[in-house]
Amino acid sequence: MLVKVRLVIRESFQDIGLILFGKYMRLAVLVSVALSQIGFCCAYLIFISQNIDAVVQTFTRCTFHGIQERYYILITLVILIPLVLIRRMSILSLPSMVANLFIIFGIVYLWYFSIHSLADNGVGPNIALFNKDDFALFIGTAVFSFEGIGLVVPITESMAEPEKFPRVLALTITVVALIFMSVGALCYSAFGSNVQTIVILNLPIKDGWTVTVELLYSLAMILSIPLMLSPASKILEHGIFGTQSGGQSAKIKMQKNMLRTVLICVCAVVSFVVGGPNLDKFVSFVGSVACMPLCFIFPAMFHYKTCAKTLKAKVLDIILGVIGIIAMIFTLYITIRSWVVAAAPDADIDRCAAFA
Repeated sequence: MLVKVRLVIRESFQDIGLILFGKYMRLAVLVSVALSQIGFCCAYLIFISQNIDAVVQTFTRCTFHGIQERYYILITLVILIPLVLIRRMSILSLPSMVANLFIIFGIVYLWYFSIHSLADNGVGPNIALFNKDDFALFIGTAVFSFEGIGLVVPITESMAEPEKFPRVLALTITVVALIFMSVGALCYSAFGSNVQTIVILNLPIKDGWTVTVELLYSLAMILSIPLMLSPASKILEHGIFGTQSGGQSAKIKMQKNMLRTVLICVCAVVSFVVGGPNLDKFVSFVGSVACMPLCFIFPAMFHYKTCAKTLKAKVLDIILGVIGIIAMIFTLYITIRSWVVAAAPDADIDRCAAFA
């Protein structure tokens, strides 16, 4: 839908909003993109800290407790601060490709282990077909999963034949959705109510392959953060410095570098405060507030005004937009309620029992 709009109005995501609905829509798009990208990076940092802590506990046989899990977030800043200062997308694309390979390896191992566990031990305990209390968290998390929505228009702009991109995008989303569903279904079937927010923590702590997956996933997230944070950094830089270039002024360049450093530090502080136990709620919150408008509401509004020529197309756009608004409000309410109202704690597994 967004790609079809881009084929009519050959501008960026935010400028499409400016042309169709004015400056406030442009601001809404920019804010949503910036918040979503920052939210992705915060979630990545929490994920990294939990994986690093798991690796440390494996190598020390659960005897080292000198550093709390969340403090690993601050330690990773030593690596991330220099990386986020890189501005050329061509340089950032290579680490991102390597990160994708690491993630694929981890997914394949999760498939293997969950299928092997199901074959040996059967289904996990207390399998529930529907979670009526917190199912809205799933909606926010599912929308969060399509974290590349802000890059759809830039990718379309860079293609030699952009008219072919809708088919490529549809195929890609279908494949990714099938991978998500298969991993989720297999791992929940294998681990049942003991499944963790970060499912890698369900893997046996003494297994060498588990350590490999944890390390590769952590490295993949570290390599992905600079690329994910880049759109938010550019939005803030343009808002503060306008068209002033760091290439022409060392002072401007230093100020922009300082802004990027502060931004990744803010992400680290947010991740530190949220912590691992609240990762699922945080992901759902970001999905509800920032990703829902980008994925459903804005594209439906833009398509309605640009491409919807028939009554059927207009009705479908209105339905999609209304569903997006209702889903955003509902999932946001459930997410906030899950933070405020004390609920039963998530299943806690003692991975260190393997060393007893």
